[in-house]
Amino acid sequence: MKSAQQSGKLVSSLFPEDVRKQLYQEEEAKVRSKENEKGWLIRSSTAGGHYDSGGAEGFTKWSSTRTHVEVFELLEALYGQFDRIADKLNVFKVETIGDCRCTYIAVTGLPEAQPEHALIMTKFAQTCMRKFHPVLVSLSPTLGDDTLNVQMRVGMHSGPVTGGLLRGKKARFQLFGDSVNTASQMESNGQPGRIHASATTATELQKLGKAEWLTLREDKITAKGKGLMTTYWVNPGGSAMTTTKL
Repeated sequence: MKSAQQSGKLVSSLFPEDVRKQLYQEEEAKVRSKENEKGWLIRSSTAGGHYDSGGAEGFTKWSSTRTHVEVFELLEALYGQFDRIADKLNVFKVETIGDCRCTYIAVTGLPEAQPEHALIMTKFAQTCMRKFHPVLVSLSPTLGDDTLNVQMRVGMHSGPVTGGLLRGKKARFQLFGDSVNTASQMESNGQPGRIHASATTATELQKLGKAEWLTLREDKITAKGKGLMTTYWVNPGGSAMTTTKL
């Protein structure tokens, strides 16, 4: 029973609830259709898809002087904190990417559309940023004072996405579509300690009565494959978050 409970928790962390239910139903019914053998496409969302990508700045320099165990310790602490925040806000972690920036990708409004997705993801981003520095402080005695130099930036975009489960030996739930690329562009063109959002997400926040959270970015960004884009800085509640060194 303990083993089954642990396996259930692992599956719950990998797939959204609706996907889990369908997977269990398929297993129970022993469904073996030709379509399932090729791959399983669950849904194309026309509204509410929201992608959040947090990049850690200064991470490359820091990690180059650390052991793999120390790098793992830092990421486990940070991502564990983000996971707890995601659970409370009904945000689903899609994946983490261990590249030179270390990226955490999350979404809400999938597979069921969430009208307040922009508000939820903004709260998620803000809370993650507030918890970021305390985690670094707690680890600096063992990982070194320069751990405090690692910084975080966030990029957000709202738009349609397709969620799919790629069949194979190691099945993974992934998101596909231009919205994923746009959110990544928001993150990579952002700044440390700030939430950077597309004009689409800004419009969604305005609809929800949060126009005061938005500041138009003075310079347009050049996004790969998209050209010049007008974007916004998001500062929930007028906090000092954007000026705090994380």
